Amino acid sequence: MKIIGVGVGPGMLTMEAARAIQDAEVVYGSGRAIELAAGHICCETKHIKDYSRLHELPDNAVVLSTGDPNLSGLGKYARPGDVVIPGISSLQAACARLHIDQSEIVVITAHGRDPAPAAVKLRSAITSGFSVFLLPAYEFGVEQVAAMLLDMGIDVPVAVFERLGYHDERVDVGSVSEPPCVNSGLYCIMVGNAIV
Repeated sequence: MKIIGVGVGPGMLTMEAARAIQDAEVVYGSGRAIELAAGHICCETKHIKDYSRLHELPDNAVVLSTGDPNLSGLGKYARPGDVVIPGISSLQAACARLHIDQSEIVVITAHGRDPAPAAVKLRSAITSGFSVFLLPAYEFGVEQVAAMLLDMGIDVPVAVFERLGYHDERVDVGSVSEPPCVNSGLYCIMVGNAIV
């Protein structure tokens, strides 16, 4: 099986990924992932509904993962011998938009899981002076992050990145005391002094 990152938005597919998709016999993925790679797909596509069953797919399966498979993506399902092809992630795009060195950012995800551990990690990182890139959860987004940090007496910059790579991409910077609003379910957050 090949797990291929299709990028965070249109036009963010690498050449290596495009070649692997063009050579595929069958492509699996979410509707969004298939849409992002549509210009390179030359075979049958199948929508995936239950990602925990990827191990049941045939060995020649090409599985599309939005962003990068190893940033809260499908890379965790790779078996020994599988190939994982990276994609441009929301972390990379967000850091590029604000000219931030990725090595200065702590990456935390609450996406698709219990957000309590992410909240603990975020508190620890921010109180240690680090900036954080967060893939939010429905119940742990910019409002909850800002409220949590405000309760801790911390007021640092906060940025939201909505629909990265799409024509209606939006980046908004505020602070913990005046957090930016979110208008889309497709967004990520950065918190900390790395934001200038």
